[in-house]
Amino acid sequence: QLCSFVDKLTAQNRQLEDELQDLAAKKESVAHWEAQIAEIIQWVSDEKDARGYLQALASKMTEELESLRSSSLGSRTLDPLWKVRRSQKLDMSARLELQSALDAEIRAKQLVQEELRKVKDANISFESKLKESEAKNRELLEEMEGLKKKMEEKYRTDSGLKLPDFQDSIFDYFNTSPLARDLTFRTSSISEQEMQGPKSEVSPSTSVVTAEQQQEEPIRLQRMPAAPSPTIQSISLAVPKPKAHQLNIKSFTSPTQCSHCTSLMVGLVRQGYACDVCSFACHVSCKDSAPQVCPIPPEQAKRPLGVDVQRGIGTAYKGYVKVPKPTGVKKGWQRAYAVVCDCKLFLYDVPEGKSTQPGVVASQVLDLRDEDFCVSSVLASDVIHATRKDIPCIVRVWLPSDSYRKYHCSLLILTENENEKRKWVGILEGLQSILHKNRLRNQVVHIPQEAYDSTLPLIKASLAAAIVDRDRIAIGSEEGLYVIEVTRDVIVRAADCKKVYQIELAPKEKIIILICGRNHHVHLYPWASLDGSEGNFDIKLAETKGCQLITTGTLKKSSSTCLFVAVKRQVFCYEIHRTKPFHKKFSEIQAPGVVQWMTVFKDKLCVGYQSGFSLLTIQGDGQSINLVNPNDPSLIFLSQQSFDALCAVELSNEEYLLCFSHMGVYVDSQGRRSRMQELMWPATPVACSCNSSYVTVYSEYGVDVFDVNTMEWVQTIGLRRIRPLNMDGTLNLLNCEPPRLIYFKNKFAAGAGLSVPETSDNSKKQMLRTRSKRRFVFKVPEEERLQQRREMLRDPELRSKMISNPTNFNHVAHMGPGDGMQVLMDLPLSVLPPAQDEKTCPSSANLSRQQQQQRNKTYISWPSSSGSDVGAAMPSRSMSDPDQEFDKEPDSDSTKHSTPSNSSNPSGPPSPNSPHRNQLTLDGLDQSTCDA
Repeated sequence: QLCSFVDKLTAQNRQLEDELQDLAAKKESVAHWEAQIAEIIQWVSDEKDARGYLQALASKMTEELESLRSSSLGSRTLDPLWKVRRSQKLDMSARLELQSALDAEIRAKQLVQEELRKVKDANISFESKLKESEAKNRELLEEMEGLKKKMEEKYRTDSGLKLPDFQDSIFDYFNTSPLARDLTFRTSSISEQEMQGPKSEVSPSTSVVTAEQQQEEPIRLQRMPAAPSPTIQSISLAVPKPKAHQLNIKSFTSPTQCSHCTSLMVGLVRQGYACDVCSFACHVSCKDSAPQVCPIPPEQAKRPLGVDVQRGIGTAYKGYVKVPKPTGVKKGWQRAYAVVCDCKLFLYDVPEGKSTQPGVVASQVLDLRDEDFCVSSVLASDVIHATRKDIPCIVRVWLPSDSYRKYHCSLLILTENENEKRKWVGILEGLQSILHKNRLRNQVVHIPQEAYDSTLPLIKASLAAAIVDRDRIAIGSEEGLYVIEVTRDVIVRAADCKKVYQIELAPKEKIIILICGRNHHVHLYPWASLDGSEGNFDIKLAETKGCQLITTGTLKKSSSTCLFVAVKRQVFCYEIHRTKPFHKKFSEIQAPGVVQWMTVFKDKLCVGYQSGFSLLTIQGDGQSINLVNPNDPSLIFLSQQSFDALCAVELSNEEYLLCFSHMGVYVDSQGRRSRMQELMWPATPVACSCNSSYVTVYSEYGVDVFDVNTMEWVQTIGLRRIRPLNMDGTLNLLNCEPPRLIYFKNKFAAGAGLSVPETSDNSKKQMLRTRSKRRFVFKVPEEERLQQRREMLRDPELRSKMISNPTNFNHVAHMGPGDGMQVLMDLPLSVLPPAQDEKTCPSSANLSRQQQQQRNKTYISWPSSSGSDVGAAMPSRSMSDPDQEFDKEPDSDSTKHSTPSNSSNPSGPPSPNSPHRNQLTLDGLDQSTCDA
């Protein structure tokens, strides 16, 4: 309220100044008119003198004529009538000329006097208003001084980010850190940093230290004195008429830092405010807390690089590096601009050329808060295509966990020299220590998991997907619709349609809805086709030719599921039923533009189109609402450019987040802007999915997750070239080699998701047809399975993995090395009858001697791997074991090839009756559905 009141007073002050300028201009006009009147008066007076002279001359001429006439009477006789007429004519003409001139002068003088009177009256009124405005101006200045004092008190009590705390927090840490001697910072103005950035590949934020200086004394962090706070500066720089920044929203073309918090202004367009007078630039969220003195004081413009350790905000390091070209290190390296900011590592591609600036689209973003984040040097074996001189200068940033290793999530960075490499490694490791120390961990929303084995050929041709239930996934490909039973390795051909582009399920109505075919028609299929049964109907909606999008929803007035089909700008509304004719068209809606996205919000259909979103009435019981209000001047930029509509989120307080291809905008229920801050994308989105809490944005380098309520960037998943296969983004296709089906498990979602099976990269499974023409099994063929086991038996490590772990140690005793061989003996305690006990057990004397040896030696036991050992209790073979159905001949791990437990070879093959022999089999598959 205080800021708004100050703005109001400032506006009034500007209005009064404009009025003062108008008064000054009118004063100058009055002075000009007064000068004109003086000249006219002078001219009139001169004309009066001329008139008197003419009258005197006329009288003189009359006298001379009379004298001439009297003198000529005596000499000659003149015509008296001619003389009289001539004199009268001359007198009359002179009198008329003088009279007309006098009348014109009188009229001109009257007009000038009237104009002068009006100007004097206006001058008097403006002088009175000027006095009033001067009095108001004095009052406003007094009020502004009071408000300034209040704002200074507010700054003193504000607990936000302040420059001294900002500096001390990062510098105190690095002064006490063992990495401090490898780091050197210098302060420089932000404008100098941005100008000097493209000139050198060495980081502009670090000072270059020669080798001699490094040998003389260790490099230590230069702790700069704390700059005065914004409050103190505003007091010291206070003048009667202080100048404020002329801030306007600007779209930057290269990575730019905020002059207040030093963080990057991430985004594609409209990244933040910029002053038209000086080089000040800041985030929208930093505008109110940043100093408003223009131009920026020199001591405040020199902001050091650093991170607020309490919140992880700020830029720690930046510079020019090189990264491998898209085709790999073998093809060479390309320049990139790297910034460590807000606990993330940003990389921006730099076009070829010395004077070119990096663009604002990030080519890679890695989150240092990820628990799997790791930075290290490389060996020659890690980069076999790199030159020998480059290997000591390469930094490897990667995610070593098993969940990411198969996706090849690693990044190589080539620095200018080894010293620069040590700085990068030190900064990244130091920031990780800060994050762990202050518990600034990444907020995990999506947990990527491989939904099924990547060797399935259907995955590569996937165009759409949907989760049917916990154990089944529907995949739409160019060949039709398939259902994968992930827990039973069964593949069902559900529909024979070609090129399935989108899948929508209506489980309540037992209907499957597809966009398929060459002409993108909508088809309805029965739910029973998901189980492999022949469908009794295939309904094609003829009027949906060229459909680009479908969605489903349930309205309050209708308990049945509604289907909405978008064909360019037309939206067809259908009711879906279980019984024939299974669908009924009840409405047709015209959208303001070609529909790019749609969903149902509170009985209204929300559609997204070029540069806009609208809430359309479905049943004609209300008025449509344009969520981009044309009367809001802050949203005019949307109509001036073309922005694709990605998605919209309905928040709890009648607020909407509208996600476009370049940014996200918050509006209220009337389409007016509700938040000045916009949601910024670090890279160009290729797809977007959303729910009530999070927005997931897909780009070329990976996936970014944003909290829609707090506008916080909470997670980054570094999976390159990943695309969603459904609207909610739970199933995704990762275009790597081989392509993988990725399931995003929502950590905060309630209820059971998908039962993710264990997958293997070296699996040789194939789709094998069963007795049913529409049902397949995905398993290793018999010949391939036998070959695999033979190869495993040749490898001691793999062979040892095939041995089952011991389950009962009561019958195993260690007998010592003996003659160099480890011998195992089964002690029949409760399994064998007493008669056999006497025959197989050693004498008590030998047993006591053996026990004495055990006490003196290390106890090592080898598990028994044979099911035919005496005294070993093994479970009976299940009658539903699928190996009984698919095995056609005895393989190498049958009982006749098994090795006894007391053999000298402790790594024998497992018994076919072992309870752990189920890794290569198809569990739970009924014999009636399979025919190997």
